[in-house]
Amino acid sequence: MIRIVDTILVAAAISGAIWTYQIKHEADQSAKRIASLHSQIKAQDRKIALLEADWAIDISPARLEKVAEQFKEQLGLRELSSSQIIQLSELPGFRVDRDAPTEEIYANENDDIVTGGIDAIIERENGN
Repeated sequence: MIRIVDTILVAAAISGAIWTYQIKHEADQSAKRIASLHSQIKAQDRKIALLEADWAIDISPARLEKVAEQFKEQLGLRELSSSQIIQLSELPGFRVDRDAPTEEIYANENDDIVTGGIDAIIERENGN
């Protein structure tokens, strides 16, 4: 009887050792994978920082001015005239939700600026 109990205990100890080794091996593999992912994340962060620096150089006003001057003829660029700049009060009001799709909305109550759907614009142009 004692030999059977001893055999069972030895088998349980061996099973426990094997199971512990498997868990340790899986933990080591997971740790290696996590370390690999961390290194990939750091590499991507460095790449993003480099791309952001390149972007900052590409869109710097001094560089854009040089490029605009260099390709002025091909792009058909002209200087900005003062008539192209408007005041904030000259802009139409914000679009708001309304019940009827062709309902006209005034930017201000005392303003003549009308905004609305395309149907309202067509009706206004046709004099309806």
